[in-house]
Amino acid sequence: MTLSNKTHKISTAMAIGLSGICLGSVYISTIIGELAFTPSANAQYGLGLSKSASSGGATRGDLPEILLLVPEDGAKTLASRPTFYWYIAPPSSDSSDIKDSPKIDEAKRAFAVTFILRDTEDSSAKKIFEAEGKIVQAGLYKFTLSGNDPELFTGKVQRWQIRLKTQSTTGDDSQINVSAPIRRDDAPEVLKAIAAVKNDLAKARIYAKNAYWYDGLNAYTSWLSQHPNDDVARTELDDLLKEGFKNHSAFMKKDKDGKLTDLLDSTKLSSFVTALNRIKSPTSVALKPKSISY
Repeated sequence: MTLSNKTHKISTAMAIGLSGICLGSVYISTIIGELAFTPSANAQYGLGLSKSASSGGATRGDLPEILLLVPEDGAKTLASRPTFYWYIAPPSSDSSDIKDSPKIDEAKRAFAVTFILRDTEDSSAKKIFEAEGKIVQAGLYKFTLSGNDPELFTGKVQRWQIRLKTQSTTGDDSQINVSAPIRRDDAPEVLKAIAAVKNDLAKARIYAKNAYWYDGLNAYTSWLSQHPNDDVARTELDDLLKEGFKNHSAFMKKDKDGKLTDLLDSTKLSSFVTALNRIKSPTSVALKPKSISY
């Protein structure tokens, strides 16, 4: 064999080896994503949008009265019809932190709930979907868009909204509106990695590592609903929530005048995560779509 031929074969082998390393890196990163999730200091679960007055939630005392389970500046999803989560705190006599807080009738304790999806991120943008129903107690709730409901637009920021309405003991109606941005992305490489794994925990870790908040939250919650004693998965979900809410105004400290600061109240955030952990499984809400003229 000539020196030229030997050199050619060595070069070819090196090229194949490098190609294998590159492909292996993609595979290894997927496997690592399955093994564990640890929030990164560089993780960007929010969209970096301005926080509106009605974004995220309303607080009362040490815990939010209603909180959308999403970073206050929104987040992204890969799903065309994702699942949305929100938390309603138990009734409390301390409502000093909320303006126009619903006064819950303890005998009925029923809320009229409306879910709204808008075509842009603006809080007054055109509604493309609206559905209504009732819930009768505090807790963690979820709602999934069905196959008959509109899909999210790809690459466009939209806004979803929860409106709670209840009647006080005096017969007066009270209402809270909270909303958050959402953006549907197209990421074939992440979808391919998701398709290669078999359970919700592995999917949750891949979603979380790629900052797909809505999908990661839903996959972790689905897994824990079936495996409530999985302390590792629960810790990972707790870490995800703490990372996503670290800049949320519901968990910021207040100054001596009662104004919000930019400092995280880690005790309040930990209390909220603890409250969520007491709920073994979210309640799926059946909402009836309203007719919307397009």
